[in-house]
Amino acid sequence: MPERYGLAPGRVLNILITTSDNITLGAWFIFSDTYYKQSKGRNVEFSLGEQHIETALEHFNTILYFHGNAASRAAPHRVRFYSHWTSRLDVNVLAIDYRGFADSEGMPSEQGLGLDGRAAWDWLISKGSTPSRILLFGQSLGTGVVAKLAYALSIENVKLRGAVFSGAFTDLATLLETYNISGWLPLLQPFQIIPFFFKALDSILFHKFSTISIIPNITCPILLVHGEDDFDIQISHSERLFEAALEPYLEPYPFTYEDMTQLRLKTEEQRMLMNEVSTKRREQRLELIKETELGNSIGSLLSFERPGRGSVNFLRSRWGGHNQIINFEAVMDVTRQLFQI
Repeated sequence: MPERYGLAPGRVLNILITTSDNITLGAWFIFSDTYYKQSKGRNVEFSLGEQHIETALEHFNTILYFHGNAASRAAPHRVRFYSHWTSRLDVNVLAIDYRGFADSEGMPSEQGLGLDGRAAWDWLISKGSTPSRILLFGQSLGTGVVAKLAYALSIENVKLRGAVFSGAFTDLATLLETYNISGWLPLLQPFQIIPFFFKALDSILFHKFSTISIIPNITCPILLVHGEDDFDIQISHSERLFEAALEPYLEPYPFTYEDMTQLRLKTEEQRMLMNEVSTKRREQRLELIKETELGNSIGSLLSFERPGRGSVNFLRSRWGGHNQIINFEAVMDVTRQLFQI
């Protein structure tokens, strides 16, 4: 019962979504605050029903929200997200629980979460929404689900509104290498002294969640959001994702990554060529990337345009930690401006 967690009576539908592999997922559909108020009027006993979904999707944009790896769609900071975003941006929100979470059936897996994300997307489309009215929003683990869904839709040439990645990670192996339990205890730091440990770890991981390998091929507008004080997933993950999206628009290096990291540039000619390419890449970065300071305190926004694909943006916030940043008004305002919501 959504009202138990502080949401307005009659504004949220507790629904069930069936995936392509016949798993039933629990989900909430939270109506836009304006639609709710206009429909309710002064009737205190009024409740929105499934018959209202089509009209709400037709007249308001919708955020398809994918949460992190802990708790459920009813976690307090997520409930605040639904309340704040449906009011400040006047959007609907569909929030699911992955298989194995809360009241959803099944066991979680990378493939399964990908199917869950697609099922939520298909549900919105079946109820009358259009791709251009749907904004994907992932937080923490949810950014891996958003990446998979946005990549699949890009391959299908579907033009969705955009994708937001808050507290993203590059891939699971790197996340395990850098993750801090409760924000301060490094999970695998003792193993950093073992040569090739993390390369071996990556080779045996069944679940990869490699956002960094597919983000260059996501064709919708992108916003990365990360707090400098995120001690769970370090901001370096979003920095690398931004660089990965930018890489196709820079002069390619003439040598392999392995050659460069192992200092195999032995001849003067090789070193001169490398210097020339590095200089050109720096010039291209200065030309492509626009940096905007967001007021005097919150942080900065890095942006570059991709012809025919929309912009890639990186909101680097000084504050917000891992979970609270999604409820910052500055993040909402940047999202509204970038995606014209």
